[in-house]
Amino acid sequence: MVQARLWASHWDTRNVLAILTWDAMGYYLYLPAKFIYNDLSHLRFVPDIIRDYAPTTSFYQAFPVPGGADGTMVMKYPIGIAILESPFFWLGHWAAGYTGYLQNGFSAPYQVAIAFSGLTYGFLGLGLLRRVLLRFFSDVVVALSFVVLVLGTNYLQFGVFDAAMPHAYNFMLFALLLWLTCKWHEQPRRWLAAAMGLTLGLTAIVRPSDIVVIVVPLLWGVSSLETARAKIQLLLKRWPDVVLLGVFLLVGVLPQLLYWKWATGSFIFYSYQEQTFSFLKPHTLKVLFSFRKGWLIYTPLMLIPLAGFWVLWRQYRGVAVAVVVFFLVNLWVVSAWDIWWYGGSIGQRALVQSYAVLSLPLGAALTWALAPSHRSLTTWLLAPVVVLLIDLNMFQHWQYMTGIIHPEEMTRSFYWAIFNKAEVTQDDYALLNVDTRIQQVTRHYERRTIGLLDFENQRPSDTTGVTNARGYESHQSANIGGKYPYSPALILKLSDAGLTTGQWVRASCQVYSDWGAWSDKLVLTLERDGKVIQWNGVSLVTRNSVNKAWNAVWFDLPLPADVRPADELKVYGLSSNGSPAQVDDLRLELLTPVATTSR
Repeated sequence: MVQARLWASHWDTRNVLAILTWDAMGYYLYLPAKFIYNDLSHLRFVPDIIRDYAPTTSFYQAFPVPGGADGTMVMKYPIGIAILESPFFWLGHWAAGYTGYLQNGFSAPYQVAIAFSGLTYGFLGLGLLRRVLLRFFSDVVVALSFVVLVLGTNYLQFGVFDAAMPHAYNFMLFALLLWLTCKWHEQPRRWLAAAMGLTLGLTAIVRPSDIVVIVVPLLWGVSSLETARAKIQLLLKRWPDVVLLGVFLLVGVLPQLLYWKWATGSFIFYSYQEQTFSFLKPHTLKVLFSFRKGWLIYTPLMLIPLAGFWVLWRQYRGVAVAVVVFFLVNLWVVSAWDIWWYGGSIGQRALVQSYAVLSLPLGAALTWALAPSHRSLTTWLLAPVVVLLIDLNMFQHWQYMTGIIHPEEMTRSFYWAIFNKAEVTQDDYALLNVDTRIQQVTRHYERRTIGLLDFENQRPSDTTGVTNARGYESHQSANIGGKYPYSPALILKLSDAGLTTGQWVRASCQVYSDWGAWSDKLVLTLERDGKVIQWNGVSLVTRNSVNKAWNAVWFDLPLPADVRPADELKVYGLSSNGSPAQVDDLRLELLTPVATTSR
């Protein structure tokens, strides 16, 4: 894990793979805002950080307090990770001063410190989890469970590369709660109950929806109605422990409540704004099986613990009930989030912390597989499959880290187009956004330009974004990003170009950006009477993009069967709160198939 982190060391660059970027910046922002800039209320330093380090394309990590009169800001993300990161923040702050780096919260020493913060909590979580698993399984099984967990799942991504996200931290807290639960049920002690409450409180202010893990200690040891009654009697007898758990749970969430009271005037505040849950319409099938972010598509080895539920149920039913109920409730909550793909990640990141609990059925399944009566099956069938799927997982992580697997917009066609590939073409990337049912492999064709917009004859304007700062072959281009969500469009009426149903066209452009045209697209629309009847677009940044150079982007489409001569094709650059970039040579070409012969 350490070696992998050092291999992907984007410490103080403007690369989007740096640690303190995007959502991770939002979780961390409390620390520099309070202890470096003393500006937790207005965050006036953030524009300078965005200009110098580009950790995000737009500042969505905080927003003005609703109804506030003085521009006071409130953080979108909870405070828990900042609390857990604070020792490493101070270590990075000291290292920055000692080595001569800027003590601004985002220079290289802070990036290194926070990266190893996540790794450290990840190691601690694995150590605690080992103590739990050894109560049920052999050392060999526990070791193999960790091989599967760390190398065969997307825990690798969030325990190593994106270690400033909440998942490694709550993985550790889940493991700690499991250990405390085991200890309390073996020999109840009040300090154990208090520790469980504090752990649950911290879990809630790291990632609020993860509080569902409370069902594990509540149902631990329950395997029937009789054991449920016995558990209730135990809790009534140990009522001071229950009270202590509740009190320390409140202590754990108190920092968040106090921050909200200070920032908004209310102890309870919903900081995710328009992002909500749809509990009656969860996206469960998409969460499990979609090629965009399907859990079992990108982490197929997690089928082992799902199969292990049956083994755990037979051998440790008092544990299995708690684990199964937690898994089902957690899956429901995760699937109910309206943004069910959870932003940029490989696979379903919202389930990573639950692997601490799922390691119990994983261990049960591996114990069954290693039993003498099943060893031949394990040796000749299961073991090679596990090895190959671990290899696949590590290769796909490499693809993700090098920009081949897209963090948000994967499709079935693109997944299979890049499967097992280390090099990807622009034709492959077109499968990300273009309607994959009609995508053509255009290997044999002639291209004829039918429309070109190079901005050469347009006056530079702050209104349109046309600039003479640079151009591809001409001297001018058009800005996108920031206050320019759209570039001027190349517009072509079908009748003027002689285009008809079924003909293929290519939309293309040249794009230039300093640090990657993230969240920017090349768009081709078909419009009728001012209304869009077909929309297609492709990302302006790929693994093959070169910063501070012009890059060609294109995709191919057929004209639909119901087009009319008066319909218009429009080609333009689009920025959805994306990175600043320039586009030039917006072009439409007619693709004419060329006959080929074979011998």
